[in-house]
Amino acid sequence: MIHTFKMYIPLNYLEVQDIQQRLGIKYSELNSYFEDYYKGINAVLMSRGKGEWHLSMVVDVIQLLGTPDIKEGMYGRFEYKIKLMLMDIFGHSLSYKNHVLTRIDYRYDVVVQNKDERQLLIDLYKKMARSYCRQTKRTGYQNKKTKEYVTYGTSVEHKSNSVKSLVYMKAEECRAKGREPAPYENDVIRFEVQVGNNRLYYLEKEKGVPRKLSEYFKHQEFLNHFELYIFPIYYTDTFYKLDEARKIITKSPLKPQNKQKLIDFLKKVSSYDLDTPLKSMTKATQKKRIATLQILQINPITIPKNYKNAPSILENPLKTCPIA
Repeated sequence: MIHTFKMYIPLNYLEVQDIQQRLGIKYSELNSYFEDYYKGINAVLMSRGKGEWHLSMVVDVIQLLGTPDIKEGMYGRFEYKIKLMLMDIFGHSLSYKNHVLTRIDYRYDVVVQNKDERQLLIDLYKKMARSYCRQTKRTGYQNKKTKEYVTYGTSVEHKSNSVKSLVYMKAEECRAKGREPAPYENDVIRFEVQVGNNRLYYLEKEKGVPRKLSEYFKHQEFLNHFELYIFPIYYTDTFYKLDEARKIITKSPLKPQNKQKLIDFLKKVSSYDLDTPLKSMTKATQKKRIATLQILQINPITIPKNYKNAPSILENPLKTCPIA
């Protein structure tokens, strides 16, 4: 469900002075002062100018609660731990009610023990649509020094100014950042939605959803964001090699001409990515083809014929998601 979130509590300079005096530290030393006591919390005092300050907090909920199995019913336990830290900082926890959520990351982890299959899944997800709801697909980055394009080996993302949807191999990401993965991160493919401040602000102003942790800790919000930003991009249907997909289509009750249209569509997609057929068809026709494939439970991305060690059929990990 939830992985990480970021929030702030508005302060004034007198409150910052009081914190420094109470704890006997400089404001810049706050995080190092508490880092051994509150695992998973990074807290920083930041000046906003004109006497306005923020207590900014980035919280790894898994580390804080000591379990990767985060559920809505744990909110009370979570709030208690945050308030304990606020008590140590301010001498009270009343300021918690003033917190403003600025980012929250929802996650769904699936164990795929076969390393070749994990890599194949990432390579298949890379072939999804180049854009979705103002989110642009990114399969790499430009090296700032060499200006060369570097392809992501174990991840793919769709990103906008408000939301990022991504799929990645968790253990490999951990090692790339210089740490060994935790036991629950081994052999995992993670599907993640990072909900940014622009999105949270929009939902507050337009939909009346307060930017409070109590609102976004709800399981329904996890469902809402996966239904909006994961399933429409990466789909939940089974991956097939083209020959296997052709067998299913041939046995279906579709009219012969519609069967051929689907097969031709899959061939075009297999040549590069999901948007390749748009060179010769409209977006509406593309959506119609995908919808028909979904009825047959065929993922529009086929497994490449010559992919090393690839099976003919591969279940999509998203198929096991409770809300799929």
